[in-house]
Amino acid sequence: MKALTQRYVPPDKDAIQEAYSKGNISLVPGAQGSTQTSLVIRNYVKAQDSMTLVVDKAQKQLVSIKVATYLDDPQDAVNLAVQFGRLPDGTNHISGVTVEGVSKQLTVVTQNSNYRKR
Repeated sequence: MKALTQRYVPPDKDAIQEAYSKGNISLVPGAQGSTQTSLVIRNYVKAQDSMTLVVDKAQKQLVSIKVATYLDDPQDAVNLAVQFGRLPDGTNHISGVTVEGVSKQLTVVTQNSNYRKR
């Protein structure tokens, strides 16, 4: 599962461009009054997968990434949720990752916190 998630995070600009050229990207505006917009990419790494990038337009930063994919078989589903945080200096960083192997009934949660400037 780790190797699979590394194919999605960080997102690859060339893969996103290829998905765009194939018409596999849609833009979904946030709720009224929200500054967030979602970029949904289908067939990003594998057939029938999806990756959703949620961006805060006002802050011009990535808020989260959600991936629905699978290992070898589409019935062997893997969900990935990545949350981003913002440090006091404005740096955007991964604050948490949840990887769920649905059919394996395995969930791994990683939290990053307490960042300090050196």
